[in-house]
Amino acid sequence: MKWYQVVGLTVMVLVTTLFIRIPVAGGGYFNLGDTMIVFTGLYAGRKVGLIAGGVGSAIADLIGFPLFAPITLIVKGVEGYLCGLGHKTSKPFEYLMPAVAVLVMVCGYFAGSALFPSLGIAVALTDLPINLIQAAVGYIGGRAIFLAFDRFVLPLT
Repeated sequence: MKWYQVVGLTVMVLVTTLFIRIPVAGGGYFNLGDTMIVFTGLYAGRKVGLIAGGVGSAIADLIGFPLFAPITLIVKGVEGYLCGLGHKTSKPFEYLMPAVAVLVMVCGYFAGSALFPSLGIAVALTDLPINLIQAAVGYIGGRAIFLAFDRFVLPLT
């Protein structure tokens, strides 16, 4: 994959993260960025998923919730990497890895909120249902985008 394709996918994660932002209790926000992270990992692989997921989401946090940007860089990067493990694999693995990835994202944000001194366990518990919904939307939406590209668009090389 060319560097400019990686930049393009990173910008797409950034834009989808910023497109719809619904504030939640901890000061963060519900967003659709996970749809693009799931798609990017499945479409372009683990390295691009790591970069686009981590960097694109962290830049969005720098714009909207800078306190969480370092945690987002790690959590969303790992999410993208795990989704990328489903790239060009068997169908069961292609479905399983994004599911594992979005659950790891939920756990990462739960731990990040719970351990953050100004937030704590109460905020982590309050944000948990929203993060689970975001994970489900990200999984379903990302898989749908991937299936559409896999069927109707030539693969990037």
